[in-house]
Amino acid sequence: MPISNSQYLFKLVKSLTKADKRNFKLYAKRVQSDDNLKFIQLFDVLDKMPSLDEAKIIEKMDGIEKGQLSNLKRHLYKQLLTSLRLINIGRIKSIEVREHIDFANVLYSKGLFHQSLKLLQRAKTMAVKAELEMEVLQIIEFQKLIESRHITNSGPVKNAAIVAEAQERLEKVQSATILSNLRVRLHSYYIKNSHVKSEKEEAEIIDFLSNNLPNINEENLGDFEKIYFNQCMVWYYYILLDFDECLKFAKRWVKIFDDKPELKFVDTDLYMRGYHYVLTAAYNQKNITELQNSYNELQSFRKNNYAKFNENSKIFSFLYTHWARLNIHFINGTFNQGVKDVPNTLKRIKRWKNTIAPHRIMLFYYKIAWMYLGNNEPGKAVNYVNKIINATHNDFREDIQTYSRLLFLMAHYDLDNIDLMPYLVNTVESFYKKIKTKNQLQTSTLQFFKKISSVSISDRTAVLVQFEDELKRLEKDPFEKRAFLYLDIPNWISSKITKQPLAGLIE
Repeated sequence: MPISNSQYLFKLVKSLTKADKRNFKLYAKRVQSDDNLKFIQLFDVLDKMPSLDEAKIIEKMDGIEKGQLSNLKRHLYKQLLTSLRLINIGRIKSIEVREHIDFANVLYSKGLFHQSLKLLQRAKTMAVKAELEMEVLQIIEFQKLIESRHITNSGPVKNAAIVAEAQERLEKVQSATILSNLRVRLHSYYIKNSHVKSEKEEAEIIDFLSNNLPNINEENLGDFEKIYFNQCMVWYYYILLDFDECLKFAKRWVKIFDDKPELKFVDTDLYMRGYHYVLTAAYNQKNITELQNSYNELQSFRKNNYAKFNENSKIFSFLYTHWARLNIHFINGTFNQGVKDVPNTLKRIKRWKNTIAPHRIMLFYYKIAWMYLGNNEPGKAVNYVNKIINATHNDFREDIQTYSRLLFLMAHYDLDNIDLMPYLVNTVESFYKKIKTKNQLQTSTLQFFKKISSVSISDRTAVLVQFEDELKRLEKDPFEKRAFLYLDIPNWISSKITKQPLAGLIE
């Protein structure tokens, strides 16, 4: 393993639970030799390290030269994965199915093709039940290979049935692949372009779906094909800012799992992701009833099944439930309760900081900053905005970076740092000139701060009222809808004019 990939090994070791470590040690004892003692020693060294330090590894590994370490790390990585695979055979259905296929291969290589066929049939039954279409097709192809090379006494009727089944499964795999390709392309479009910002972009995405969505009969689709179709439609309407339709298809996505509860444990993450989009669409609609009910349902599923979750599912369940919890506080204006939930969220972020994508953490910091601003604690809001502005990785979404800087100006205004405002505004303006994607709300807000930082105290109310009128005009623009969801500056401006707490103005 190259030195550059030492971090992969270190992260793998740190991801292990106590049960994983115990099973690894038991597994290692079975394959142990003098050389293997060294990879167990390396495991113990890495397990006790708070952070990766190559020099300390060499120092603590008795009798190991630097040149030997690379092979030792590679060996440990392989043994860890082998141990984890053995642990997860009964938990991850695709691993169990592939193990049966491997066993069938071994039996076939020994000339025991009848036993191989029997094992393949068992594997196919499991794969069909779990809707593992690629594995089903692989098994059928293996069955056809054996039938074509050996006299198995299956007869022409059974062979014809295998051929027909292969064709049926091929069509299902093809359909699923087309739909999954489409959802990935829609997701990629959003990452690159975000929501539609003009009639031209709206027409482009409508044409894109029209030209790429296959002519399908939903009734003929399998469960996961239906889920992929609904995912495509969720992303399509999400990009179009049509949250009514987005919510409709997200709920259909979740219902497929609810109608067949066993599917929830075939792909738990996909089930919770469906709920995430129900929650997101409901929040964007400001539909508090749907948001609260769906949050309760997801939270109930999480609590009842958390012990069965793998690490990914635990992380996703945290992201989706805590994100929704913050959004519920925003809709209700319960900032005072929201800040009480922040330490729990930060605790989870710290726990999984090496696994969660940095941009997700930045989004949480942005929400937390808003929560503190809404609770009339602008100093704490500035602290969390600074975490975003000063992040060493600045490759996450430009719009969030821009909104963070505008939130930064709002917090400093609340801190009455008027003398600093001209300098701060210039700093934000310098950043704003460099970004590619802009909207009118961002531009108008920046101009507002430039203006209000240069007028006397007696003239500030007039500037606030003038900007409030401009915001009312912008709110009527359908392509500015998403901007107002990220930057709730209308209520903030109203709180300055009426001198009321922000929480009291949330409708």
